[in-house]
Amino acid sequence: MSPPLLPPKPPARPGRVSLWRYVKLFRRDLLSAQPAKLYRAWMAEFKTPFFRSYLVNQPELVDLVLKRRPRDFPKSNRVSEGLRPLLGNSVFLTNGAEWERQRRIIDPAFEGGRLREAYPAISAAAEAAVARLAPKAS
Repeated sequence: MSPPLLPPKPPARPGRVSLWRYVKLFRRDLLSAQPAKLYRAWMAEFKTPFFRSYLVNQPELVDLVLKRRPRDFPKSNRVSEGLRPLLGNSVFLTNGAEWERQRRIIDPAFEGGRLREAYPAISAAAEAAVARLAPKAS
């Protein structure tokens, strides 16, 4: 049996960095600015002088946050501002009625294992996009 496929993610930053280095990483890519330990934790709190965020990896907690009590866990305006140029006004950044409307639209894609069936194609498309963006050797 082959190991499960893991979704791609940017490389995490080293454990400790100066505030200046963190700001530079954060401005370049929010996900890469986070330490690796956040991606291994069931749930982690991350504090900065500007905001506090939480990362949830435990399936039961993800279900609680995204399905059972989404209004109790709004997305941060600070994080939304940083990601809006990349993600627009998407389900990842909206709250309330707009989020609920967007969620109803995409919910069928996540039912009945459809995502598991589609993941290899999604991964292949992402890898092809990265290859197209990579600088060409002269």
